Amino acid sequence: MRHTPWPSNAVFGEHGLAVAGASAADLADRFGTPLLVVDEDDFRARCRGFTHAFPRVLFAVKAFPIRPLIRIAHETGLGLLAATDGELEVCLRAGVPASAVALHGNNKSDRELELAVEHGVSVVIADNVDELERLDRVARDAGRRQPVLVRVTPGVEGHTHAYVDTGGAHSKFGTPIAEGLALQAIKQAVALPGLEFRGLHAHVGSQLLSDEPFLAEIEVLLDLIREIKSSLGVEVEALDIGGGFGAVYTDETVPDPAEIAATGIDAVRSGAERRGFAAPEVVVEPGRALTANAAVTLYRVGSIKRTPGGPTFAAVDGGMSDNIRPALYGSRYTVAVAGQAGGKPRPADGVETFRIVGRHCESGDVLGEAELPADLAPGDLLAFAATGAYAYAMASNYNCVGRPAVVGVAGGAARLWIRREDPADLDRLDVSGRPEPDSRPPQGVTIRPARPGDVRSFLENFRSVAAEHRYIATEEVRRPLRHYRRSFRRSWTDLGARLVALHDGGVIGWLTITREDDPAHRHVASLGMAVAEGWRGRGVGSALLAEGLRWGRGVGVEKVNLSVYPHNTRAVSLYRGFGFLEEGRLSGQSKKSYGYDDEVVMSKWLIDR
Repeated sequence: MRHTPWPSNAVFGEHGLAVAGASAADLADRFGTPLLVVDEDDFRARCRGFTHAFPRVLFAVKAFPIRPLIRIAHETGLGLLAATDGELEVCLRAGVPASAVALHGNNKSDRELELAVEHGVSVVIADNVDELERLDRVARDAGRRQPVLVRVTPGVEGHTHAYVDTGGAHSKFGTPIAEGLALQAIKQAVALPGLEFRGLHAHVGSQLLSDEPFLAEIEVLLDLIREIKSSLGVEVEALDIGGGFGAVYTDETVPDPAEIAATGIDAVRSGAERRGFAAPEVVVEPGRALTANAAVTLYRVGSIKRTPGGPTFAAVDGGMSDNIRPALYGSRYTVAVAGQAGGKPRPADGVETFRIVGRHCESGDVLGEAELPADLAPGDLLAFAATGAYAYAMASNYNCVGRPAVVGVAGGAARLWIRREDPADLDRLDVSGRPEPDSRPPQGVTIRPARPGDVRSFLENFRSVAAEHRYIATEEVRRPLRHYRRSFRRSWTDLGARLVALHDGGVIGWLTITREDDPAHRHVASLGMAVAEGWRGRGVGSALLAEGLRWGRGVGVEKVNLSVYPHNTRAVSLYRGFGFLEEGRLSGQSKKSYGYDDEVVMSKWLIDR
């Protein structure tokens, strides 16, 4: 039996929480909050526990669909269960062969079925007759026979939350056994030439805390197998009894996988023997049971608010965007102080019940209630246990908030697995564009091609911007004055333009736009620019950019590319105002004196394609 919601390597000490030897306070300072922290060895041990207990185990990646966990699961001997084409892509990009993946889902598109066959997944778990017929066509067109399991609805209740009770007679998943519907689907699967019928699949529900639902499910499925054998003369090789194995969130008692395996596998073997057929291989699909208790979420308290005759609120910097489960299911979590502001423990001063709320514009944005030290204060860290399942997986960008970072910890070291989303990420999918703004230079400022006489003033400002170490790649200007004087002699040609913004004869900003050399890319130009510190936000950048784009249109450039640091939000806003769109991110592309910086790639088409 499992009784604690915390990862096996979580320890609370005088200075707060440590996970696998990594201090929660240090992790929060380094990676920010909210932060999902995964105990790698805990997850690995849970995977091994299932592989030792059951003949075949598939990690239901929907619980926490990130590549590091997928790799660990595969290395530990688990197969993978993908419920969509997106999850299949994540598995493949993690380097796992498609032959280790099963594709699930109650409403697979033709494209998903084509991907499954094209990549060669181990098995497709077919939901209904229509899907079987479409999959047959896809497989035959590819010259293959696709192994399938047929998902059936056993009519067994999981006695869990209605939203995750999936085995009842009126479930949206699978084909009902009642009235012979499942048998008809299986008959179809056997008859279709592009399919290879391997067995049955069923899933009773999630967060199951005993073996009773599994045993009831097994009895129904064994009766169906007997009927399949007697009426169709077909052997069932595999019996996938689904997942749903529970996790400890607060005070639940969760059976060990070995306990359920012992009773479940015995029920299959003895039940098959009584019914007169060979026992099929038992397959299970844990997700929550592997990931939930392997992770915690760290939040920073922003404010404490006491209401007359009402609750005491502790507002944190996350909420329903990074964990929708409390709002959606009424899920409860164990909460503890992971670190106190300033890093020094305060004397204990009793406890108080706090209602922990998020930052979102919903009264229902409540993460839970917990008894915490009465002196809980802004800046303190809170840890929510058991957030490794369906928290990040169901996260959203509500209120335009980026999803949190995810780190893996082992042996006292932390590795960033998923970086935090920022405004550039949220903006990247917006392709609407907008008209370019009126970009006349501010009064007293002139925009023109650079001249050799501008070099000294240009270099003075170039060195000043470089010394800020924030906005341009250059941190130290090393090329001599004569290099720039030579390039300024030809500052407006068919191959490129160098522009300067001048005030009282001095350079206050500049822009370089250069056409690509090779024939395949000559329709593209690359752009870079900067504005002196005292002139930012006054229209100089807009005037430079407008003139640079005018050059591009004049020489037949069709597309302009640039890169910008994601923290340079003023520049990103300027480029967006001119219709530039994010096309991607180059991770760690700049190696600066302070460390690595990502670069956001943006582009604008100058023609209507």
